[in-house]
Amino acid sequence: MEPKPKMRAAIPVLPAYDAAASLQWWVTMCGFTETFRDATPPTYVGIERDGTQLHLVGITEENLARTIGEQTMVRIRVDGIAHFYAEFKQRGGVVHPNGPLQTKPWGTTEFAAIDPNGVCITFQE
Repeated sequence: MEPKPKMRAAIPVLPAYDAAASLQWWVTMCGFTETFRDATPPTYVGIERDGTQLHLVGITEENLARTIGEQTMVRIRVDGIAHFYAEFKQRGGVVHPNGPLQTKPWGTTEFAAIDPNGVCITFQE
């Protein structure tokens, strides 16, 4: 009998008009590390921090990239959210005006930021 399937992880693929600029933001502001790229400058690149993986994909049509980006949201679970919040701000990260660190009615403590392509990133504990 085959073992029961078990989902282990998801790897969101985030749109980017300028994949190099998005990569720089994730590395500089969020402390991720580049794990691979398809070219220099990249049009498809992988990043990782503490086992959390994301991929960034370049979209050559700027209006389309912005439209998709502004409709995309991703939540990243973080242990030690207050420390990460301080680290993010110390690195120069800009917190979304409606998303400062706060405990929500549903029980998570979280803050939000917008990446260079308009994707809303919520870090939560």
